[in-house]
Amino acid sequence: MFTFIDRLGNSIKLDPVAGETIASCLRRHDIPPASVLSECGGDVLPDSHRIGDDQDIVGRLIEGYNIGEIRAALAETRKSVGTRSYHARRIMFDIDGSLRAEAASLDPEALVNMVCDTVTTTICNFRLIGEGDRVLIGLSGGVDSGALLIALQDARARLPEFELCAVTFEDYDSESSPTYAHAHALARDLGIEHHVAPASLVEKAFGLNRPLRDVLPELMQTADHDKAMYIDHHTTRRGLELFAESRGINKIALGLHTTDLLAGLLNSIATGYSVGPVPLRRVGSIDYIYPLSFLQKKVLHLYHYHKQGTLARHSFPNSWEQNPLDRNFYYFLADMMQEYWPGLENYILSSHNWRLRREKPLTSEACGNCGATLLIQPFMPAGQDECEACQILQKHGFRT
Repeated sequence: MFTFIDRLGNSIKLDPVAGETIASCLRRHDIPPASVLSECGGDVLPDSHRIGDDQDIVGRLIEGYNIGEIRAALAETRKSVGTRSYHARRIMFDIDGSLRAEAASLDPEALVNMVCDTVTTTICNFRLIGEGDRVLIGLSGGVDSGALLIALQDARARLPEFELCAVTFEDYDSESSPTYAHAHALARDLGIEHHVAPASLVEKAFGLNRPLRDVLPELMQTADHDKAMYIDHHTTRRGLELFAESRGINKIALGLHTTDLLAGLLNSIATGYSVGPVPLRRVGSIDYIYPLSFLQKKVLHLYHYHKQGTLARHSFPNSWEQNPLDRNFYYFLADMMQEYWPGLENYILSSHNWRLRREKPLTSEACGNCGATLLIQPFMPAGQDECEACQILQKHGFRT
C-alpha cells in the first residue's frame, strides 16, 4: 500500500503497479518525486525503491503548494469525451490567481477549423502579413512546412491580400528525397508557385571550395561534428534569404511550431544566449514570421492528415540532425512541459516579447563572409567579423 499525505494532512491511496518504483508511481499520479519523502517502518526510502505488495509506504509532501487543486486541474484537462480526433487541453490563470482548466474533444472538421482560426488569429494579432506583402514559405516537404502552406492557403480569404510562393532549398539529398517530391506535389496541387533555391547560392555566398552536399558529411568526421546541424540550418536559411532578396520578397514564413519555439527559449535560459521576438522577427532586411507558433506538432500532423487524406511521412534523419543531444533534450523538455501545463505557450511566448521590450534593444551586424545577419551576444569576442558557421567552415578547409 502507498499512502500520500499533503501538507494539510489530506491523504490519498495511490495504486502502484507491481514492482514499480516510488518515483514512477508518484509521477503517474502527477506528484513530483522531488517534493516527497517516503518511509516504511521508520526507514526513509529512496525514490528508486520498488514497491512491494506487503509494504505499507507513506509519502509526505514537503513543499507547501496546494497539490490537490493542481492535480484536480490536470485531471480535468484529461477528461476525454468520446473517440474524436483530438483532445485539446489548456490550463489558464484567472485574474485572481486561480487555475482554470479547459478541455474539448475535436472531430476532424473542428480540428481543421481550429488550425485555420489559430493561424489567422496569430497573423492578424501580431501583424505578420500586411497588404501587398510578398511572402516566401520555406517548404521542406515535411509536415510542419506542409501544414503551414495548406493553412495559409485556407486562411487567405480572411487575411490582407498578399503574394505567396513556396521555395525548397536544394539540400544534399533533394533529388532522391521523398519529402522533396512531396513538397513539389503539394505546392502544385494547391496552385502555389514553387521554386528550388539552388545550393550554388550558398556555395558562392560562403565561398565554399566544394559542393555543399559534401560539406556536412565531411564535417561530421571532425571534432566539430556537433556543429553540423547548426551549420545546416544556417546555410538553408541564408539560401532562402538570398533567393528572397533576389525576387524582392520581404517576408519568410517558416513552419516553427510551439515546441520549436519553447525549446529555443529553454536553450536561451540555460545558456544565456539572447533570442529575438516571436512570432515576428526582423533579420537584416527580411521579416521572419512563424504563424504556427501556437500549434503543436501533433495537431499539424492531424491537420495534414484530414486535409490530404494521408499522414505525412518523414525521411530518416541525417546523422547531424540527431545531434547535439543538448538540443534534443530541450525539445524533450518542451514537450513534457506541455503535458503538465497545456497552453503554456500563451504565457511564455508573450512574456518573452514583453521582456525584450523592457530590456536593452538587441543589436545585430552582418557576417563579413556570408552576409548573414548576426545577433550580437553579450559575451561575443569584440571585433569578431565572421559568424561561427563561417569560422568553422574556414577552420576545416571548406572555404577558398
